[in-house]
Amino acid sequence: MDYKRILAVGDIHGMYGKLIALMEKVKFNPEEDILIFLGDYIDRGPQSLECLDYVMDLYKQYPERVVPLLGNHEAMCINYYEYENHKRSLMDSFGKQMVLVWLDNGGRNTFKQFRILKRPELQKRLWWLRKLPDHYQVGDYYFCHAGIQPFIPLKKQRESDLLWMREGFFELYDGRNGTIVVGHTPTLVLKKKHWMDSDTPPNTPQFLENNIILCDTGACMDGGKLSCVDVLTRKYWQT
Repeated sequence: MDYKRILAVGDIHGMYGKLIALMEKVKFNPEEDILIFLGDYIDRGPQSLECLDYVMDLYKQYPERVVPLLGNHEAMCINYYEYENHKRSLMDSFGKQMVLVWLDNGGRNTFKQFRILKRPELQKRLWWLRKLPDHYQVGDYYFCHAGIQPFIPLKKQRESDLLWMREGFFELYDGRNGTIVVGHTPTLVLKKKHWMDSDTPPNTPQFLENNIILCDTGACMDGGKLSCVDVLTRKYWQT
């Protein structure tokens, strides 16, 4: 596949206005670009449904050029509805846990929007989410939502790590498996943990010395932004 840009979009988290403004800046060209969404389209922000539908529609238009990945928030959402569909009581201990894990991690706004949907419309979106891959690789670049186990080959990575990894990845990855491009951990959090250069603005994409590119710049956080990175040139756009 020929391409001039490989674009990676960080966690959107329901910030639809920022998403539209960002895409206007990026000017995605399906004839020349590969566009990878790193997951977490939903939760926390006010317009999760709009963000999800935007990514779905773009993928349907350009399935060879748009790559939507699964994030941990989509995984939590799927788990909740799969549990509900089995008609188990949400009053048992596991049911309560399933509700709280998602709702207490920013899922309440998404849940409110999904409740308005007719069942076929909801099922269509859940079906699409279930089909999302947990990683994508092109050239020397490996894309996933959160990170990898540093000492395990890429082909043997577990989905749970690709969706949830944080501690250990940034400190221990040695760069030998190529460049890992992720979201999940906001750069503002990375700054507090001293894993990035103190002179670097905390709400900008981070290009770490051990071949990690972090694209989550806290779109739904105070002072945060939504970012898209061209991993080939390290140019980035923000809103």
